[in-house]
Amino acid sequence: MKIRRFSMRDYQEVRRLWEECGLEIRPGDAREEVRRKVSRDGELFLVAEEKGTIVGTAMGAWDGRRGRIYHPGVHPSRQREGVATGLVSEIEERMTRKGVLKVNAIVFEDNAASLGFFKELGYIADKKSVLHGKLLTRRGDGESF
Repeated sequence: MKIRRFSMRDYQEVRRLWEECGLEIRPGDAREEVRRKVSRDGELFLVAEEKGTIVGTAMGAWDGRRGRIYHPGVHPSRQREGVATGLVSEIEERMTRKGVLKVNAIVFEDNAASLGFFKELGYIADKKSVLHGKLLTRRGDGESF
């Protein structure tokens, strides 16, 4: 298995993988939004590839102060084989080289598998804060990120 940087040519395959993994696809996952993310800190968006097929993905982001990891997804046939652990470890290493002191994992509270995965990696739920979001869009459809 090879871990490498995501490229926009991977978008359709990664999007399909997210759907197969049951990840919730949101407006921020649209092609143009992903393109903007890649232009900002693309070295933190990784894919795991085997024999030319993407089997896993994880997206990291850094705001200059804190790091975030989201959208870890591994093809159902390859789960529990260390793919996600390898991806997260590589993102953590890249963040360390950037000087990131703390990284947070963004996980929906009803995603028991991801909550357990990050707990196994030493991530601790921060009971003092609640993530709030607001969609900044002209559409006004009320859909959340």
